[in-house]
Amino acid sequence: MTTLVMVRRDSEACMAAETLLSCGSMKQSARYLTSHDKILSVGDAYVGITGWAVTQTVLQSMFSSGSELSEIRTELELFEYARVMHQKLKDEYFLNPRSEKDEPYESSQMTAFIMNRYGLFGLYSQRSVDRYERFAAAGSGARYALGAMYAAYELGLPVEDVARLGVEAGIEFDNASLGPITLKKIKLEV
Repeated sequence: MTTLVMVRRDSEACMAAETLLSCGSMKQSARYLTSHDKILSVGDAYVGITGWAVTQTVLQSMFSSGSELSEIRTELELFEYARVMHQKLKDEYFLNPRSEKDEPYESSQMTAFIMNRYGLFGLYSQRSVDRYERFAAAGSGARYALGAMYAAYELGLPVEDVARLGVEAGIEFDNASLGPITLKKIKLEV
């Protein structure tokens, strides 16, 4: 469970997330964990993840073996990257890709936000890809975050304030989100 957000305005972008780890009814706040950040630094890009806690370790392992993730410029490039990544997750990390009967493709069991100098991208469990012009939210606190970010964005607040307010709304109203907040900011190529 997570509140993960991204915000873009002009040439600035920001990603933010809360830091609670939960497994069933057990929760561990950042004060108990040394590895509580849900946003990974991958070259010049940032990757925010939702889903199973092991996903962070798996992605860190994959990215440490070399990745051109920061060079992804389009939705199609991210889709192609995700196809290769999905196979690697199955072959080398033993991903269980079982899906519901009515889902058309195997699941990668994660949602990831990618923020790089080319923009804000969302990568979803069946490898669908979105590109965002303003803001996005994922995780169990997403509904609350979107409402808060809409209001803050329309007021013209800086991207880091919009992102922070989104995550704060998730922390306030979602029982699976808790601070502190991690925030990453970059300049975009326009």
